[in-house]
Amino acid sequence: MTDRAPLAVQMKGIVVQYPGGVLANNGASLAVASGTLHAIVGENGAGKTTLMHVLYGRQPPDSGRIRVEGVEVRIPSPAAAMRLGIGMVSQHTTVVPGLTVIENIMLGAEPHVAGVLRRREAVERAQSIGDRLGIALPWTASSETLSLAERQKTELIKALYRGARILILDEPTAALAPQEADALFEVLRGLTAAGGSVLLVTHKLREVLEHAQRVTVMREGRTVAERAVGETYADDILALMVGQRAATGVAPLAPAPAAESSAQPPWERGPASESGRFTGDRSSARPMPLLECRQLSVRPAERGPGLRDCTLEVIPGEILGVAGVDGNGQLELVEAVVGLRSPSAGDVLLDGESITGKSVAWRRRRGIAYIPSDRQTDGLVLDFTVEENLLLGWQRDERFGGGWMIDRGVTRAAAAEAVRAYGIRADSGGAPAYALSGGNQQKVVIARALAGAPRLIAAMQPTRGLDVSSTRRVHEALRDATRRGAGVLLVSLDLDELLGVADRIAVLFGGRVAGVLDRADADPKKVGWLMLGGQE
Repeated sequence: MTDRAPLAVQMKGIVVQYPGGVLANNGASLAVASGTLHAIVGENGAGKTTLMHVLYGRQPPDSGRIRVEGVEVRIPSPAAAMRLGIGMVSQHTTVVPGLTVIENIMLGAEPHVAGVLRRREAVERAQSIGDRLGIALPWTASSETLSLAERQKTELIKALYRGARILILDEPTAALAPQEADALFEVLRGLTAAGGSVLLVTHKLREVLEHAQRVTVMREGRTVAERAVGETYADDILALMVGQRAATGVAPLAPAPAAESSAQPPWERGPASESGRFTGDRSSARPMPLLECRQLSVRPAERGPGLRDCTLEVIPGEILGVAGVDGNGQLELVEAVVGLRSPSAGDVLLDGESITGKSVAWRRRRGIAYIPSDRQTDGLVLDFTVEENLLLGWQRDERFGGGWMIDRGVTRAAAAEAVRAYGIRADSGGAPAYALSGGNQQKVVIARALAGAPRLIAAMQPTRGLDVSSTRRVHEALRDATRRGAGVLLVSLDLDELLGVADRIAVLFGGRVAGVLDRADADPKKVGWLMLGGQE
């Protein structure tokens, strides 16, 4: 940053302490030049999102100073931030379910003449922004029908609709397809070229190196470094993020559930390599599938096509990745597998036996684990403690008291082990889930799902919002599960993730299987072509 570059944002000595003694920001600082894309990185719980909430007026600091475009300011609320030209798109959207998409976008900034609302004008303006982003949204539809990715896109258009000059993006591409992410960064380049400033909180170092001009690294609530992106590299940033702290291992929270079928584990019927990848000849030495979906159709969970005539299988010891633009049947597929949604046609089989119609609890006892895509809505009870959230679904296990009386000593020890094993940044298992960062909340969900050595793991975006080291830990935990003979159904909107960890990739388009590729045959262009409706 040169001396001539005016600062859009300057934050000094920011301290935020949450109830329970959690010091989220400990003298953090930040300096962002006008006309730049400035990345903020750090491990989960490093204080990045809290610092952005201070700038956006969601979190009052206990101490510290803020300057916006050279003027010292107090920002007591998001409304005050908006008046200063600051907009924010969060990991967890603030879309109001009872309103339509356009009503959410124009809320508080409604165009009107003589008290008469000019709704068409608002739609045209939002449509213009959407066209520039390459995003299409159902402007008059209820926000309750939106997918997670569509809610995030709504938030983005809402910020730009209000003319934000300083735009905070917290993991903005976590729910976007590669083409949508490229379109987003193209818009951001246009915004910075026009003098605007973008603050990008992300765990994707590739995005930092490709798109940012400068990067600030945070660790344990402090700002530890600021670098020009052109003068640094990924390993340098990673070393600054983790410091000298050694990575922790991964351990299960609870013992494996008792088998209810044959004494011989079904995964012993087929070979797997030490890496966990299936090594047999897929045409002649193929083991019996662990999971089969046969001509499965499921009515739409929200809007969209639902799932149509889907046939695929997961083999013991493999990770089957599922790719596709969000809303093409991924949610319906996973919910039908775990028992949350009944198919309208077709069948789901486990070990060759139909489980269609079986309850979620029955499937859990048979070793089917579920990692939902939205940790706050579907994965956690935010007012419960970490310990209580880890216990959900296990409360009737004999180890914890068998359901009649919970053995708090055992659950406390198990929670402490999960906190240690998964690197959950919490003072103890007694910390409320709402006090954890988004990434640490995700670790709680994953620790609970992988407890007890499940045989089939249905995972919806399990690494969304996780830092690099935590993502690696989750991937290694999934590989460990496949080494034990488990199968993994991995849905991700991050194509790089699927290409990196999946043995095979099934692509969904329009609710149908557009193709299934072995990893050796898959590449970004081929998978992207199928995602957009191309034929194999």
